[in-house]
Amino acid sequence: MLPVGPLGPERGSPAALAPQAVQEEDQQLSERVYEIIFIADPNLGEPEVEALATQVQGFVEKEGGTIQKREMWGKKRLAYTVGRHREGYYVLIATAAPGTLVKEVERRLKVTDGIFRFLTVRVDEELRKAERRKAKRALGEEKRKARPGAQAPREQEVQQ
Repeated sequence: MLPVGPLGPERGSPAALAPQAVQEEDQQLSERVYEIIFIADPNLGEPEVEALATQVQGFVEKEGGTIQKREMWGKKRLAYTVGRHREGYYVLIATAAPGTLVKEVERRLKVTDGIFRFLTVRVDEELRKAERRKAKRALGEEKRKARPGAQAPREQEVQQ
């Protein structure tokens, strides 16, 4: 039986530590990796686009996310006309954040002047799948190298 005092579990007991461990585990599960890409007005200068990117970073950090990567792709031609724009400044921001962040950041992106298109994509599932494929491929390669029959023909060709 767990030691319980008049005010709940005693300090340092497993019962007292359990809620904290559950909270940390929930937080790790809710931390997802997202890529936010937005297209800014081509009439803005480079410093204004930098300011927009910093503003979006502020949105993310205010909601509890952490910035992993920020790339300024520069001015590029659009595949089709969006509104009256044929070009735009592309900016990519990769972030690790809880799921609640996406809704709030997208709401703010909609009302931010200077941004006319944006897309938020969750990429952590693809990263996990890629890591699994890479590990499986490495394991298969190790097995292939460990087989004695696989190395013998090469040695015979070298000797002749």
